[in-house]
Amino acid sequence: MYSRSRSSNTRYLSGFRLLCFVCLFLSVIKSGYAADTNSNSSFGLTNYAFASYLGTGFYTTSGQNVFVLQLPFDHQIIEKTDTRAGWLLNLPVTIGLINFSNFDDITELPNVDNVATLTFLPGLQYQYPVTPNWTLIPFADYGFARDFNYTNNILIVGTGIRSYYNFEIAGESFTLGNRFLYAREQSRATDGNSDYSLIETGFAYHMTSDYSFSGKPLQVNAYYINLYYPDNLVFFERTDNPILVGMEHEVGLTFSSIPGFLFFDDFELGIGVRIGNEVDVLRIVFGAPF
Repeated sequence: MYSRSRSSNTRYLSGFRLLCFVCLFLSVIKSGYAADTNSNSSFGLTNYAFASYLGTGFYTTSGQNVFVLQLPFDHQIIEKTDTRAGWLLNLPVTIGLINFSNFDDITELPNVDNVATLTFLPGLQYQYPVTPNWTLIPFADYGFARDFNYTNNILIVGTGIRSYYNFEIAGESFTLGNRFLYAREQSRATDGNSDYSLIETGFAYHMTSDYSFSGKPLQVNAYYINLYYPDNLVFFERTDNPILVGMEHEVGLTFSSIPGFLFFDDFELGIGVRIGNEVDVLRIVFGAPF
């Protein structure tokens, strides 16, 4: 199955403890800030509660710049095989930052003073091998998001199913991936709830290069993703000019079997460009792109 690489238990636990410290540090810093009444200063990238589903990247349109950083922690409870189902615990932490200087100059990253939101969305996946080449993955998520500018907490519930099918044509390797997602958020501060729905289709072509690391050949993966939002996705909803997006397209490259670092083993890294209605996205891919 074409899926993101897994960390070892030892490195996973060390990294997770480090992340908890970072999140606590950010919370202490931001708790000292007064709530900002200027709506344009808050996190404007769609409903921030769903930032965890967008992934790491730079999102921009005229007058608004947002950087989303996702730390994709997970823990394999039971390893999936061709004949045995597996269980995976996802523990992603997503940080939303605003007002970095220039989208065209991403060498200057935002600093901690720009942190606007923090999302922690644990989820459980059941990895069922229908055939050795086809895996179905129903999943459920439950977590929270914090808006530091408005000292607001949001509860998030999400559910859906993924499908990965690996196949070959004339000796070339491909993966077809699909995902259906429905999520809902609820805030104690308001009576209104928001929904998020997505139908995603991805296609990847895997190429093995002549380079290798530790005896493993480097793999280059070219991919395309179509993202369809049945209810339209609202970008920059707290600005004067919100943007409705019904469909997006993404193309990019990832590299597999490169040396691991920190708490990641068999690391996969890539970059993608997502095109939608008046929204520019440069996505940084950690693990599989879909």
